[in-house]
Amino acid sequence: MSFGTPGGGTWVRLGNRVDPWDDGSVQVCVEVGGPGLRAALHRVTLAVLGECDLVPFFDGLCADFAGWDGVREWSSVDRDLRVEAVFGSGGHVGLTWTVRPWRHADGNWSASTTVVVEAGEQMVRWVGDLAVSLRGELS
Repeated sequence: MSFGTPGGGTWVRLGNRVDPWDDGSVQVCVEVGGPGLRAALHRVTLAVLGECDLVPFFDGLCADFAGWDGVREWSSVDRDLRVEAVFGSGGHVGLTWTVRPWRHADGNWSASTTVVVEAGEQMVRWVGDLAVSLRGELS
């Protein structure tokens, strides 16, 4: 599942969904990119025992489509993926996706990209696609 504008803008891709322990857990590969940037982090845990709070985080952003103050944040279980949401002008939300490995000796790097999305229908459609993808195969 891709989000953003891969043809020349910024983008995020979640793929290679696996349930490593056959217990409802979800691990994915997260790729972030933009002009001059492409980074991937494998085996990012989004759900343990079927419990994933990423979709509820985005549901909350959708519910507040009229806007909010400050930054809203979500982090994965291992804190190797972080999403920060800022409501901006014109009813758009800037979603900054940051990947940073935690389980490797080379954990000193991180990569971020910001994808801008319409706070209304565009975000609602994307969150619906995300929810379906987390229950099935991410492509």
